[in-house]
Amino acid sequence: MEKATNHIKDKKIRAYFEDVTEGRKPSVKLTAEELEKGVIEFDKGMRKVIEEADEMIFRAKLGDLPEALSFSYIAKKYFGKSRGWLMQKVNGNRVNGKTAIFTDEERLMFRKALQDLSEKMSAVAMSI
Repeated sequence: MEKATNHIKDKKIRAYFEDVTEGRKPSVKLTAEELEKGVIEFDKGMRKVIEEADEMIFRAKLGDLPEALSFSYIAKKYFGKSRGWLMQKVNGNRVNGKTAIFTDEERLMFRKALQDLSEKMSAVAMSI
């Protein structure tokens, strides 16, 4: 997983934040302006780390579901997209230099799709 300090461009500021996040006494001193800039960039980095962790948790929760269900059907019926599009999102593939992840709305739609399929499978299971 990527470190939040990787997003700090200035080497001096990055060194300061790496020391602090690793529990060491900072080896460099920063001005108030440098510290403020570092906090802003570190915050952006942390948000990316959290987003990446959320996606890893999401994929872990899916387990072997992608192999058990027709993701082609889900992609077409619920998203109007291809199986490849859905699998890129599910697997977190890099597309055009960016990691493919679900938007909040897409994640909600995916959840609703799985719930709908669950209800359909339960109904069929009860009828046989």
